[in-house]
Amino acid sequence: MAGQRDKAVGIAVVGCGRIGSLRAQCLSRNTAVKYLAVCDLIEEKARALAAKCGDAEVALDYRKVIEDPRVDAVIISTGEDEHYEPLLAAARLGKTILVEKPFVLRLNEAAKVLEVAGKNSAKIFIGYTQRFRRRFLTAKEQVESGFLGGIDSAFGKIYVTQAVGEAVISRAPETTPSINTLTYQVDMMLWYFEGKKVQSVYAQSVSRIFRNPQKTPDATWAILKFDDESICTLGVSWQLPKRYPAYVCTMELELFGPNGTLSIDDSHREYILASESPIPASYTPDVLMNTAFIGSAMPGDWALGHYWGPLKEETDAFMETVISGVVHPALATGDHGYRVLELTLAIDRAAREGKVVTL
Repeated sequence: MAGQRDKAVGIAVVGCGRIGSLRAQCLSRNTAVKYLAVCDLIEEKARALAAKCGDAEVALDYRKVIEDPRVDAVIISTGEDEHYEPLLAAARLGKTILVEKPFVLRLNEAAKVLEVAGKNSAKIFIGYTQRFRRRFLTAKEQVESGFLGGIDSAFGKIYVTQAVGEAVISRAPETTPSINTLTYQVDMMLWYFEGKKVQSVYAQSVSRIFRNPQKTPDATWAILKFDDESICTLGVSWQLPKRYPAYVCTMELELFGPNGTLSIDDSHREYILASESPIPASYTPDVLMNTAFIGSAMPGDWALGHYWGPLKEETDAFMETVISGVVHPALATGDHGYRVLELTLAIDRAAREGKVVTL
């Protein structure tokens, strides 16, 4: 095992936006990374990130870095609607891949990627960072330990600001609150309800804020029914005001079983910064406020020159998997990502059609 832990690897980060930049900077501090390449269509972005990462290799074409024999693993942090082609290229070469959520935007694309990955022994993982926050990770442990006696019903909600919604739509017009944001709660619930299958979905949406050509919903609420008659209610909203103090996200989760209940309040009201100086929102830094719920930035936070939080821990878990070949137990697999995508698409379909959708 010591030899495996000492193994050095090469990693390519495709996409130098907000999340790709954080991933690359975390990797640049990992002593197991012997070679780091960053890739973006905008050369200035790639070079600026490379400079922050100890002069990492710079590329403008994802094919160049993915096909490089020095690259053992690939992190795909492009816009949501640009995941498919780099995923397919890396899967064909048998690379180990971490792709940001959502997996892709279309189910047939997800199926194709998994098929190619299976043929070439490529491992695919989806970036569901919230799994790596202690409260949600330990909740999985309590469920597995049997304190609830199983799960019969559950409730989960996730809200982000209108500013976050606008940022998402600007880079991926086809996405929706369900596919982009509720995906975190869907991932979590399928993880906690592991072993059960969703049989049917009913959902309703409202749309008064985002009046774009795609008719993106502002909020969607869904009821899921599992094959053992257990149920789950999930809700997502992009309706919070742009300067709402939880400047990225607020969540709540409850699990009910015959032997107990588990409740998580993730509203971040326990850590409030109020200042006469404007506070930039971490996800949308052009939005300034005077009161902020610190900790509501889902990936984590900068402190003392280092990045801390679930994105860092997830990136480290991915590195462990690349080095050892043993899948980290908290990483979401490609197969799981397919089920999450299938369910979020079904939720949107149920809301559009106003009827129960059977899976």
